[in-house]
Amino acid sequence: MKINIEDIQDHDDPYWTQNLRGMLGMIDQIMRLYGRDEERFKKGITEFMWRVVQSNLPLDTKARHEDEFERCGTFPKYKGDPGISHLIAEAYPRVTIQTKHWEEQRRLAQVEEQDSGLED
Repeated sequence: MKINIEDIQDHDDPYWTQNLRGMLGMIDQIMRLYGRDEERFKKGITEFMWRVVQSNLPLDTKARHEDEFERCGTFPKYKGDPGISHLIAEAYPRVTIQTKHWEEQRRLAQVEEQDSGLED
């Protein structure tokens, strides 16, 4: 008996639509399953990309905390607008002099905290 991957896969899992690796994995799967049938491929890829657009509408590229630059992967993305720049930024975070400084400050604070814990 041949397993139908479409029947066992949770297509509502945000991994497929809100994670760059998941999204690319699903595109690859659609390509492998339907790449020889133009109509089925077009239907599958179109429906999937529409789900990606819809599930990412509420997300944006704004900084999540004070020590973060905008998570702009390629272009800024605002809530309500289509785009996946935030997914690109999460997969390939910006590294700048400022982000390196913040990372070092966090590391030093952790060392200080550990050292003060040893003194107690």
